[in-house]
Amino acid sequence: MISEAELRARQKASQRAFYRAMANGSPGAALLELDGIQATAVPVREWFSIFNSAFYDDPSQLERGHAALADAYDAVGVKAWAVWVPPDEPRAPALLQRRNHVRDSTPMLFASDIATLDLAPRRELDLHPSPGWRLVGQINDRAYGVLEPWSLAAVFETMDDPDSHLHVARVDGEPASALIAREHGGDCYFWFVATAPDARGAGLASELMRHALRQACERGCTTTTLESTAAAERMYTRLGYTPLARYEMWECRKS
Repeated sequence: MISEAELRARQKASQRAFYRAMANGSPGAALLELDGIQATAVPVREWFSIFNSAFYDDPSQLERGHAALADAYDAVGVKAWAVWVPPDEPRAPALLQRRNHVRDSTPMLFASDIATLDLAPRRELDLHPSPGWRLVGQINDRAYGVLEPWSLAAVFETMDDPDSHLHVARVDGEPASALIAREHGGDCYFWFVATAPDARGAGLASELMRHALRQACERGCTTTTLESTAAAERMYTRLGYTPLARYEMWECRKS
């Protein structure tokens, strides 16, 4: 049985590895590394802090490096960026408040030993044979009501990441649900799980995740992790994931 500490460690490693990969995903994107801080800058979507995110290990490093980090984001034209505060980390919020950050959201960390999940198919999927990054982004646009010229697909325009496996399910021949399953150190890490509004309620995203996890198992993954919005928490719980703790995302946004 994999311990909670190991699950948390794998989620942390997988999350940071995915953001490092995203630093090569679009024109002008960059990885910022400042004395214990890892940050990704994605200026093609300068108002989306979910892409322009920073991670740290020690709040003292965050305090020392915050000004340089803010200057680095400003230099590349990013207008909104966020610091992910780990669960049970009491020192950073006060620091970030003093530095003009506002708590934007509290994503739940979900994780599981894959062996404990029931991955038996519940329904047949019409799988897209060769989904690309642009298509995954466009389905997320529909899911979250993102309109041109702000398509999320722009974040992945130059993405080339062999560790990421893209999955898309169709309804009546049209792409309807999508996800990214990135494999890192034995962990299958999910991101950008989304279903178009007119296809919701039929279990598409859950079935797509089970499909991706069966494939990940075949490639040697033993755990699976993700961060969830409040709206999706019930789905992950039904799938068998364990909610471990909440992150806090503290956003700094130019007026």
